[in-house]
Amino acid sequence: MEMRRLCTRASCRRLFLLVAAVSVISLAASGPINSAVRGSHVSRTVAAPPVATAGVAFSASSDCSEATARQLVAQHRLNRFLLRDPVRQVLCGPFAGPGSEAMAITIGAPTCWPIQNWAVFRINQGEWQLVLDQPAYLIPPLVAVGSDIRETTAVYRLGDPRCIPSGGTHARIWHWDGTRFVAGAWKQMKAADLVTRAEIYSPSRNVGCQMIDRGRGSSLVVCASYKPLHWVSLALDGRLKICPRGPRCTGNWGEDTHFRLLAYGKQITVGRFRCYSLRAGMRCIVIRSGKGFLINRVGITRVG
Repeated sequence: MEMRRLCTRASCRRLFLLVAAVSVISLAASGPINSAVRGSHVSRTVAAPPVATAGVAFSASSDCSEATARQLVAQHRLNRFLLRDPVRQVLCGPFAGPGSEAMAITIGAPTCWPIQNWAVFRINQGEWQLVLDQPAYLIPPLVAVGSDIRETTAVYRLGDPRCIPSGGTHARIWHWDGTRFVAGAWKQMKAADLVTRAEIYSPSRNVGCQMIDRGRGSSLVVCASYKPLHWVSLALDGRLKICPRGPRCTGNWGEDTHFRLLAYGKQITVGRFRCYSLRAGMRCIVIRSGKGFLINRVGITRVG
């Protein structure tokens, strides 16, 4: 049968059928946060509060407390999911400079990822001032590191579902520079999961690739061009199998796989393979040897 078009508006069709079914790995839910006192920094897990009436203006006290946190979240409309109990953690300390009074608050979300933003307030001329409103797939709790704040978040990789990140976790330090909070460099905390399969397509939607590395006998990269019709496969030893052009370049193109766009200048690594999305085409190699191919509308070129 003739090969069908690789991509539609929503997805690309499955490439040459050479692999087994994909197993789905679920992400365990985050554990509970424990209340703790660390020196002058107080971190609290918040109990269910009374409900504030919509439209009522609050006059927050100067105390760094759960009650104040709830009032400030309401005043600044940080309860984006309109939860009855949006405040999950209150962390108090001199985060806005020596001698300052500041409060970090994590805010809940009724989704598969329970905390998606956090905020910091400081006392300025007797009033609480919002100085940071940070969206994040946060892995609680926020932690005081001296007078700084450490956040830990999940790492998403190309093709990850919304609530199943596979890139492990990373953390960074937020420091007050005298006028605002500045984030430090990310540091990997938990290693990324091993990626064994990915489906990608080029921004032109003319080239699609399936990458698999599951050990001997089931590791390869297959890429195909729709116009003109040709395809190539790459094995771990660098050998290529090429169908150069024409109606004999056929395959079984299923309907159940959704390909992901790999933007120009980006790359993706699956096991021992790596593919680069270039304006010149899709370039895929075996990482150790550098052997591979470049595929585009013109044809297929060996590399390495």
